[in-house]
Amino acid sequence: MLEKDLDIIYNKEYLVIVPKMTEHLLDAFQYSFGNVILMNNSVEEIRNVTEFINKNNFKQLILVDYQLEYEEVINNLIRQHDIKIIFTKSLGSLCEEFSTYVFNSIHSLYENGIASKIGFLDKNFYETLKHKGENVEFIQLDIEKVVEEEEYDESRVGLLNNSGNSKHSFYNELSGIKLSNKYSAKLYNPDKTTKKFLKLFNINHTITSKEELYKNNLVNLYVNFTDNNNLEFIKSMDYGVPCILGNNQLLNNEKTLQELLVMKSDDDIDEISSRISLVAKNRKKIIDEYKKFREKYTKESKESIKKFIGINVKKEAKEDDELLLTVVVPAWNVEKYIANTLDSILAASIDSMEILIINDGSTDETEKEIKPYLKKYPELIRYISQDNHGLGNVRNVGLKEARGKYIASIDSDDTINIDFFKDAEEYLQKDIDIVMYDWLTVTNTDSYETSASDWIFNNNQWSRYEALLYTTIMPSACNKIIKKKLYKELDINYIEDKFEDLSTTPFIMLKAETIKYYNKQYYEYYIRSNSLMRTSAGYSMIDVIKLVNERLEKYKEYLKVDIDDFKYYTYSWRIEEYVLNQLYTIDEKEINTFLKYIMDNLKDVIIDIFNNKRYKELLSNLSEKHKTYIEERNKAFLNNELEKFIIKARKKDDYFKLTPPIIYYGENQ
Repeated sequence: MLEKDLDIIYNKEYLVIVPKMTEHLLDAFQYSFGNVILMNNSVEEIRNVTEFINKNNFKQLILVDYQLEYEEVINNLIRQHDIKIIFTKSLGSLCEEFSTYVFNSIHSLYENGIASKIGFLDKNFYETLKHKGENVEFIQLDIEKVVEEEEYDESRVGLLNNSGNSKHSFYNELSGIKLSNKYSAKLYNPDKTTKKFLKLFNINHTITSKEELYKNNLVNLYVNFTDNNNLEFIKSMDYGVPCILGNNQLLNNEKTLQELLVMKSDDDIDEISSRISLVAKNRKKIIDEYKKFREKYTKESKESIKKFIGINVKKEAKEDDELLLTVVVPAWNVEKYIANTLDSILAASIDSMEILIINDGSTDETEKEIKPYLKKYPELIRYISQDNHGLGNVRNVGLKEARGKYIASIDSDDTINIDFFKDAEEYLQKDIDIVMYDWLTVTNTDSYETSASDWIFNNNQWSRYEALLYTTIMPSACNKIIKKKLYKELDINYIEDKFEDLSTTPFIMLKAETIKYYNKQYYEYYIRSNSLMRTSAGYSMIDVIKLVNERLEKYKEYLKVDIDDFKYYTYSWRIEEYVLNQLYTIDEKEINTFLKYIMDNLKDVIIDIFNNKRYKELLSNLSEKHKTYIEERNKAFLNNELEKFIIKARKKDDYFKLTPPIIYYGENQ
């Protein structure tokens, strides 16, 4: 189940909300769908669930059955969601007033267009209503398969029914057991009436826990009129105990199992008695047939859920990594800084981690600075020395060589806070995809916070996930501890050029489903005059944005956000700062060559940005003079006249640049 305390940021395709009255199916929904929360019926719970949805990123909301509180939650959502509903009761349950109320309530959500799709657990219900619309679906829940029990008591018959449910043939079952005169009844939590019945007819019985009820019996009984809870049957059979059913459609296409396990009458105690003996004689045959049925059932369940939500439900496979964490430290000509970097990592170290230093062909005394650490910490530090290939290559080598389940990348001229790994460890143990922090940006003269979240700058209309995704430092690998499996699942590497993190980290962020964000300045980022990020980007930025755009198409199945918003916040300021604004400062002789490279590789992307609604909003908030200038510049770009426009502006020394602060926070900030 998902936690609702907002400690973790969720980025998932869907959220399933199960009401308190359907709690008996909670485990089945969790196993079949995942991404489940339980909703109680209280005013406080309405606030909690609404806040949980609004602050996290779910494309679909799946409401199970109906609570009046659902409508208030829906009315208080700040973003659009695709809402779907599931009715768990049987067609026969409509003879009950409350079940009819629940059905009418959820069906009105569907008929009024609030819910796009309605699903039924009952096959008869689905068959009755499927002609009403194309978005009516049958859903088959599944449960985790248990280990089959090999031993059983040949005299014991389990009763899986609810003695208080009028639709269950509970007392007929007890009577059938008594009639056979050789079996003992196994019960769970009998009420006063049942206890009197057992005593009156002197029925041999034992009382057990709910979990033990299914196990080690000769046969189990689940004879009822209209109950559609097939999972009682599945659980019993999984334990290797044949389960006799009443009026049930589950085995309609299974001739052998239907003939042996399905009663012809729900209230014939003679048939119940003889059926127990028949099943006992054919026990092995039944179990063998069931195993074939079980494979089909699980496959059909997955298919029904995929059809309902539009994607496969992911089952997490157990990972078998040697260590919890690998800290990758790229090193190139950092003789002055690497000792401070390694000291900060060592001070922050936790159990089950390694430090992987990759020397990328340094020509200074970097290796000399590293050697004492290798000698002092041989069990903790590994060292790779290679010819110079660039930071992107080093990160790829780190991915390949890492022994840890998680990867942290710490650049060798930066440092980290002593609690960087210690605070994260709790969430790494919880299997969170990414743990991330803010930066403390340090210059020669100053230091200041650089936030990894821009939640406050959009009037809280973003989810917390979007607030992390749309910041300027989002692509950095250095303020994040990332599950290595995400790279493997995407089959993605870093581009071996400048801005390598922009080529990969956004897709890791799009793939990640759980994030823990600490609003703490735990990564200490130093801006130095010779840093790659301080130098002109030009061609490298064009290459990486082109690659990102191509990868967006490749990985579009992982997108749970508006693609136009993603492109705007990821591309717009980088195109302005590192591409278009460069035209004002590069050598005039290079303008034509650079413009041709832009047109050949990025023209369509730039046109998309110019047409983006958020870009148009940005221009509308500029001063009239600056708005006119940018519109004329863009028009020149579209008409292949930008070179002439730029040269004229340079000669007059009269031009306006859209800078990152203006793009993010407005011209007057």
